[in-house]
Amino acid sequence: MNSQAHRDYLNRYYRHVRHIYDLSRRYYLLGRHRTLERLLAEPWDRLVEVGPGTGMNLAYLHARRGYAHIGGVEAADVMLEHAARRCPWAHLSHGFAEDAALDGVLGEPPQRVLFSYCLSVVADSVKKNDNAVRGLAVGGSVWVVDFADFAGLPALARAGLRRWLSSFHVRPLDPGWLIARGADVELGPGRYYLIARLRA
Repeated sequence: MNSQAHRDYLNRYYRHVRHIYDLSRRYYLLGRHRTLERLLAEPWDRLVEVGPGTGMNLAYLHARRGYAHIGGVEAADVMLEHAARRCPWAHLSHGFAEDAALDGVLGEPPQRVLFSYCLSVVADSVKKNDNAVRGLAVGGSVWVVDFADFAGLPALARAGLRRWLSSFHVRPLDPGWLIARGADVELGPGRYYLIARLRA
């Protein structure tokens, strides 16, 4: 799927679900709150989220760290508009994680880049991650929370989850490639989700 086709797909999909997205996803996009709390435990004042969606994570971070410069890069126009209304103080722009100039979103490179259930969506997750690392400030880090490989779940549950997610063009992440890049990786129960921190 090329960039324009992917953009069109995202706009069609999110046009219908954006108003209930946060409520419906809270039950299966696990580990997000834990990741945000870990980010807030670190010293930084410039953060960019790739794929901020409705802006829920950005709003949470802003409420706890109002002095920080926070922005996002979003591929879906309808979600970008939604996030802009919710987070008028945020620096938001349209772009794809594979090639967006993350170091320009805030006017200078961010100290933290966040992927919250974004790397697993269709496009090349390795290229997305590598682009994020290149855009970081010196000493910065990339944080990832996403579906893991479900290896700790029963076989039927694992197969069912994979089939269900594939219908949304989602591919769970193999923790191994993050570990191979030097990331610190924590796996959730049943290896349902992972939280990873990759330093520049």
